[in-house]
Amino acid sequence: MPRKPKTSVENKPASAAPTQSANGNATAAEPKKKSRAAAEPKKKKPTAAKQPATKRTTARSSKPAFEPTDDQIRLRAYFLAEHRHKLSLPGDSNHDWIEARRQLIEESQR
Repeated sequence: MPRKPKTSVENKPASAAPTQSANGNATAAEPKKKSRAAAEPKKKKPTAAKQPATKRTTARSSKPAFEPTDDQIRLRAYFLAEHRHKLSLPGDSNHDWIEARRQLIEESQR
């Protein structure tokens, strides 16, 4: 059985009346209306230039606001090493120290 050729929207007659679906919305023959959310004016977000300089510089500063003490790092590194040995994971005390310091700084920023 031969197939009917597909017709595009451009080939359809322009005199066809717009149809409506069962819920009353217009189909493709009628342009869609903008939603209520699109009709509301958009609120402008403050730009970085309007923010105080202190907020911008603290986010970019390389030195953390909190520097843990050596005793805090030493204690955390000990528990990291214990956990690493228990699970037979590779690593050494230097990596434990760096990871302990990183964890303490991250926890202080929360």
